[in-house]
Amino acid sequence: MTEKRKRIAIVGGNFAGLTAAIKLSRRHAVTVIDPSKHFEWMPNIHEVLSSVKTPQGLRLDRAAIVKQAGHRFLRDRVTVLQPAQCRLATAGGRELNFDACIVAVGALWNTHHVPGVARHAMPFRSVADGLAIKQRLHTLVQQGKPLRIVIAGGGISGIEALGEILRRHRDDANLSVEVVEAGARLLPGMAPALDADLRRLCEPYAVKFRTGTTIASVSAKGVRLADGTRLRSELTLWTAGLAPPALLREAGLSRPPQAWADVHQTLQSRHFDNTFVVGDAAQMPRPVAKQAYNAIDMGALAAANVARFLRGRALKPFRPAPKPVLIAFGDLQTYLVAGRTVVASKALAGAKEGVYQVFMAQMTPGNVLTSLPAAAGRLWQSWRQLALPQLLSLADFRKLPDLRAISLL
Repeated sequence: MTEKRKRIAIVGGNFAGLTAAIKLSRRHAVTVIDPSKHFEWMPNIHEVLSSVKTPQGLRLDRAAIVKQAGHRFLRDRVTVLQPAQCRLATAGGRELNFDACIVAVGALWNTHHVPGVARHAMPFRSVADGLAIKQRLHTLVQQGKPLRIVIAGGGISGIEALGEILRRHRDDANLSVEVVEAGARLLPGMAPALDADLRRLCEPYAVKFRTGTTIASVSAKGVRLADGTRLRSELTLWTAGLAPPALLREAGLSRPPQAWADVHQTLQSRHFDNTFVVGDAAQMPRPVAKQAYNAIDMGALAAANVARFLRGRALKPFRPAPKPVLIAFGDLQTYLVAGRTVVASKALAGAKEGVYQVFMAQMTPGNVLTSLPAAAGRLWQSWRQLALPQLLSLADFRKLPDLRAISLL
């Protein structure tokens, strides 16, 4: 008699969720649920602002990826998750029972409850957001209006967005940018030398950094800082932090005052043995950066641990591998950050591009022949937009050494 396949529900189909689905054996009945048709390569969405990347180049079809893995994709949104009852329900009226669940719902745009943000600021969490910002910039240029921009948040998202805005618009005499960061310096938590180097690069341009301050409110005409200072803005870009989805609290996966889902080092929920939480949504005993590379590794381990759990075997702990971070600052600079070590070089843009190309090629559904045209298209666009300008600027190497360590601590 054939043993009935165990049912595994994966809530969310981004880096962690899709990785888990791909790693899970077809011996399980796996269903991936996500409301969006497309998986998006988030680490490069800033390049949409300068047209270095197109939406087509950053998107893959979720259903095709899941189908190729031998599983089922359900385009819907989970509205009710009841781990104790091994049940979930969706906005489309479907109900699913499961033996184990992997929650990979990611994170939401965090307005920090600042008045006016939801109405007047523009988020930067998706390709669609990037396109909306790009269109707004284009409209301002076409109308001859000042390109007065406020970027809320001096973390990676805000800095990479600034880099692409400068790539596209730095020669526009109407451009002025104010970056507001609550922390004492740009890129909080990273080497202080990054702050100094970014300020140096921006000296020729109309860019002002306001660190150690917060935004009190946002209006159609600009922002008001906590100290009462008012900044005029035609476009306010909000990249200031992440917020946990309400589903985590509603499902009992997070308990006050913890906002993110409490998990053991094995990624198993502290409250429900049959549920594993991965990616941005998980609060580890030893916190890890909410970055794509950690989400991918967590998805792979969750798949393995769910299979172990269903067989009654011991679970393995998540041990994040130390990985460098590549931060692109338009065509002005790219940084490789490994702990407190920072190396800067324009040529490192190729390394970040290589990560993108390899991942998208691996995830593109179909065999090598069917996926080749899409991969070739991405590669040509990237070569034309990034590689050729870098080669043509090699004369700059005569002026200063390009590859340099700006922090070795």
